[in-house]
Amino acid sequence: MILILLTVATVFISRCASESLSLSEICYALALLVFVSFLIAGSREYFRSPKIRQTLKHAAIWFGIFLGVTLMHTYRFELVQVKDRVLANLLPGRSFEKKPGMMNFPISPDGHFYIQATVNGVALRFLADTGASDIVLTPDAAERLGFDPEKLSFDRIYQTANGMGRGASVQLAEMKIGELRLENIRASVNESPMSSSLLGMSFFNRLKAYKVKNGILTLYYN
Repeated sequence: MILILLTVATVFISRCASESLSLSEICYALALLVFVSFLIAGSREYFRSPKIRQTLKHAAIWFGIFLGVTLMHTYRFELVQVKDRVLANLLPGRSFEKKPGMMNFPISPDGHFYIQATVNGVALRFLADTGASDIVLTPDAAERLGFDPEKLSFDRIYQTANGMGRGASVQLAEMKIGELRLENIRASVNESPMSSSLLGMSFFNRLKAYKVKNGILTLYYN
């Protein structure tokens, strides 16, 4: 038995030297080697002892904790991406896999893409609509931004899926979506109630590029 363990240990050390394993890989392999060796070294009668079985139980628990911590540390960046992806699906409009100059937005259960933005310091959720020409605010969103619909001039005519509609031109000082920041944005306030404000082509034209693939809307900027 000792000869077998020495052989295994020799092979393991040789592999570590030849493949330049990381510290976490070496610690994991050593812990596994010790644990397996402990199991092999005992006899069947030895493991029938309640005290020994309790010791093995505690050793297994600590080994599981060590393995879990090691895996979480090794895949910490992947786990952050998984967390962002889950939150993006639970909270439509939230981006995931944010990288410098890029943001991803998953398709929502209703088949649309939503984008969470901050406009003039107010949090608003928009529906991405490349079929719309402008950024269009609902009357409720306009009031939250300080516009009084009764004092606006609804002199813009729009052709929508529901027929002709009217809108009033407004100017937004700032819009922030993640690290993307736009200033002096032209928008309009819809005269009739809407289920969601829209991000039309006047927004997408200010981006470097955008694409939709496999249920993901990717925005490129800068």
